[in-house]
Amino acid sequence: MSDEHAEAAGEPLPETRGAERSDEAESQRKLVCFDLGGRELAAPIEQVRETLELRPITPLFRMPPSVAGITNLRGEILAVLDVGVLLGFSPTRRDASARILVCEVEGRSAGLLVERLGPLRDVPSQALAPAPPTMPSEIAALLHGVVSLQTHPLPVLDVARLLDAPPLRPFVTERAARAPAQESP
Repeated sequence: MSDEHAEAAGEPLPETRGAERSDEAESQRKLVCFDLGGRELAAPIEQVRETLELRPITPLFRMPPSVAGITNLRGEILAVLDVGVLLGFSPTRRDASARILVCEVEGRSAGLLVERLGPLRDVPSQALAPAPPTMPSEIAALLHGVVSLQTHPLPVLDVARLLDAPPLRPFVTERAARAPAQESP
């Protein structure tokens, strides 16, 4: 079974690899690809904890359209974000091919609602270029950069920046302000 198929099947990868294999792995980035609004985008695999089939999402009162709602993932209440809305596309289609990418960065987790899961791609680390100046700055600010594939450019999201996006910032601030103060010893 190839490494890619083992990873996709949830099996651990072999720990023993040749030195040339580890050098190659260090110069490669693995990207989880997905479709939104008829476009292919990606997120670094180290920011994606798992992918889920679409499940019930409970809408929340007085949330921006970029917050689809919350869902229960094995007892964890997970906010589900409509990435399409955050990027200025129409709301993400919720059909049989829709998926939730469960992402985790800096101790924060959220589900990203996407229209379809794409392939895992290995790209050279140096292939990641800054977003072009023609891209709107509010979208470019949410990206690690763009990889030029043979057929099309592939924007690579930065999930940490996405979670700090301006439409979500007021809710993060309110939540932090509501946290009970810890008593000093």
